[in-house]
Amino acid sequence: MEIGLGLLTFGTLGFAVAFGYISARAMEKRRGLNLPKSSLSRDGIEDRRRARDAATATT
Repeated sequence: MEIGLGLLTFGTLGFAVAFGYISARAMEKRRGLNLPKSSLSRDGIEDRRRARDAATATT
């Protein structure tokens, strides 16, 4: 019983650590790319408005 509980505890802890590590690596990759920001963020909507205004000003 104690062995099973130890495996379950360390298995869960290991999964959480591995998931956190993979998530952090994925976020670092995404930060390096020049992807458009979310329109829900303040600076994302400002970028979209600036791009829209620049497009309408040139036409």
